[in-house]
Amino acid sequence: MKRELLVALGLSVGLCAAWGCGEPEEDPVEDVGVEEDAGDVGGEEDAGDIGGEEDADVEEDADGGDEDTDVGGGDVSVEVEGLPEGRTYFRSVSGVVVTCEEGCEVACELSLDGAAAEAVACEEGQAFDLEGLEYGEYELGVVVDGEVAATRGFEVHPPEWASVSGGAGHTCSILLDGHLVCFGDGDEGQLGDGAGASSAEAVLVDGTWSAVDAGASHTCAISEEGALYCWGTSAEGALGTGETSSNSPVQVGTESDWESVSAGGSHSCGIRAGGALYCWGDSTQGATGLGSEVSEATEPVLVEADGVSAWSAVSAGDGFTCALTDAGALYCWGRADAAVVGPNGDTVSEPRAYAGELEFSAISAGLVHACGVVDGGESPDDVQCWGEGAAYQLGTGETRRENSPTTRAVGSVELSSVVSGATFSCGLAPEGTLNCWGSNTSGQLGFDPVTAEFPFPAQVSEEVWETVGAGFAHSCGVRASDKSLLCWGDNSAGALGRGNVSEEALFEGAEIVWPF
Repeated sequence: MKRELLVALGLSVGLCAAWGCGEPEEDPVEDVGVEEDAGDVGGEEDAGDIGGEEDADVEEDADGGDEDTDVGGGDVSVEVEGLPEGRTYFRSVSGVVVTCEEGCEVACELSLDGAAAEAVACEEGQAFDLEGLEYGEYELGVVVDGEVAATRGFEVHPPEWASVSGGAGHTCSILLDGHLVCFGDGDEGQLGDGAGASSAEAVLVDGTWSAVDAGASHTCAISEEGALYCWGTSAEGALGTGETSSNSPVQVGTESDWESVSAGGSHSCGIRAGGALYCWGDSTQGATGLGSEVSEATEPVLVEADGVSAWSAVSAGDGFTCALTDAGALYCWGRADAAVVGPNGDTVSEPRAYAGELEFSAISAGLVHACGVVDGGESPDDVQCWGEGAAYQLGTGETRRENSPTTRAVGSVELSSVVSGATFSCGLAPEGTLNCWGSNTSGQLGFDPVTAEFPFPAQVSEEVWETVGAGFAHSCGVRASDKSLLCWGDNSAGALGRGNVSEEALFEGAEIVWPF
């Protein structure tokens, strides 16, 4: 989920201040998938987006890969640099350079899908660009002294997506080749492209990435090298960099062994190699798990719990956090109205274990509720939820608050993954169909908002999904058949990536606009 969130849907959750603390989300793009949050991404499932394994079948990008030497006819040795290796999703290629070992005059020609080649302006040793490319298979030929001395092939393909996370009013998603884009509300720098402005079309974030989670007004992501970066705005320290705002990614610390991250309303948490859990940001409600004497942490601080040696998953909500040990035990801490209640009904500022013998494999925190996947062992896995239920977001058919994981209504469809939005939840069935429940006021469940709430999980369509992410009041998913990215729900800030903003509830999923 996430308000900001939201939640991990890895979504992420929104700040009370940003969204209000009335009745009801990343990561964070914090976040449903066949396997992650309304607010966390990476490693295990996250609280705003969840999905299966990512397929890294794309090798290089259109901005230039490794150098390649192509030797053609005669004794001329020609080298071509800057072309993508294999498949690219970008319809322009910049900085292509053709060089000869001893210098020569060259001519270039480009063909598409085996058609006749057309001349391309090029000069030996000088960079040139290929622009306005169409989707298809290309071959660049380099001609020297009237003979083709080298050829290079590459494919321009429609974008294929690996993961998605919804925040309060923005969305972030990673392509199979590791490129990251964000779109929607960006006035506080949460899109990460350096502009500090909103965009209803996708904008590119520099670098290549393995995980991302969209929060309320900030975003965190893990680079392919394992380094953690955050950007956006947080007066409470949720960026973890000691800064209160940044329009582009700033590294958190110097470590390069981060495995997952979750961006919540005004705090963030992440897990490093070996299972060490860290949180940072606003802790006035105990969300960082660092104790009642800590109200704010501007850099990651180790979270400890008696008897816990390693953590496997974490999801940051709005003022609370839930995490799983490597044995699948559930711990939560933070605001009491999210069902994190101490012995006297007090807010819990340190990790608190839930009683019972349930083992969880994934969790996702929303605005003031959370859901998790219960490991069924030899039986099918199932989803249970807890926290505030006023909008039916727990899937129990009741609106009461549940202070511990609660089985969904009898007869509910079997689910193997879950993601929590602000006041709604979605899960994937084992075969990949999407089921959602809770608030539908903006069409975020994928149904006409004439029905404002769904007490029980309802199948959205016959579509099969690979992963889904939940934001504050919107959802996005990666379609299994072609790995395209579709979004639906609240588009008032452009979080659906359709190139425009609208106050109308857009409950039917549509592919995002691809401007590159």
